[in-house]
Amino acid sequence: MKRKWFLFLLLLVTCLGSKAQQSSKKEVTPEERTKETVDYLGKKIQMTKGQKDSLSTAFLQFIDDIQKYNAQGNPQVMDVLTKSRDDKVKKILHDDKKYDLYLTYLADLKKQREENPAQPRHQQQPGGQHNHMGGGMQGGMPGGGKF
Repeated sequence: MKRKWFLFLLLLVTCLGSKAQQSSKKEVTPEERTKETVDYLGKKIQMTKGQKDSLSTAFLQFIDDIQKYNAQGNPQVMDVLTKSRDDKVKKILHDDKKYDLYLTYLADLKKQREENPAQPRHQQQPGGQHNHMGGGMQGGMPGGGKF
């Protein structure tokens, strides 16, 4: 009987521990990821509200396309989707200097994600440097895609 109680308690503790770990990992929605990216870019690149709204739409479309075409594991599809997204961003920004800042942001994001893939995105690091970390997808979008 003691053995049954012990096994029951062990199972209960294991289940509760597993549930606690799952609840601590908050999934970031595409909308949250997009807002975070546009807000961050808005601090680095001077944009109108209309441009920010258009960027949000383009970034959300990019995320939807990645999911729609299951492109995460397919570099050729990701390249096509990334080029399409970047072409839209260039048209939205109307300025090569702004677009270059956007590309610099993507390059920094990719480099930092490769250096430390487990660190949260846009985190302030010691010394005042920002970490523009993305999620597990290739490219440079915070939280998982290439924006």
